[in-house]
Amino acid sequence: VLGGIVFYVDETGHHGLVAAMEDIGIYEWGCLQTELAGADGTSMGSGYQNTLDIVSGCSETPIAASEALVYESEGYSDWFLPSKDELVEMFNTIGDGGLEGIIGGFENNWYWSSSEATSNGAWVVHSSFGFATNYAKTNTHAVRVIRSF
Repeated sequence: VLGGIVFYVDETGHHGLVAAMEDIGIYEWGCLQTELAGADGTSMGSGYQNTLDIVSGCSETPIAASEALVYESEGYSDWFLPSKDELVEMFNTIGDGGLEGIIGGFENNWYWSSSEATSNGAWVVHSSFGFATNYAKTNTHAVRVIRSF
């Protein structure tokens, strides 16, 4: 449905977020020692703009954000890298924290968010316990893209 697994619906009941059915790979976040303007949103709803800001300010490829924007699946091409809070919500809903168990098929791994923490680090969230921390942008971590509806 809607290209993946719905994991968040807003208070209107008409809009929300969908996780892709599978990880798109293991990538660096990119642009170590570069603070990217606008890519620091952590809240629900900030992932898409973060992803655009990363790709706009960082010419390195392939990186998590660039691969997210070119991903196509189930007839949809509007995928992006989730913000820190969107990623936590995803793992708490369709990952280990979900009432239905791990229906998202996540690896026991750290996953990149689109939320920059510092010029050297970005937020990652662990799929097994929903814990967020920041790691060096040169580390390679799993990427699960999302889209909004």
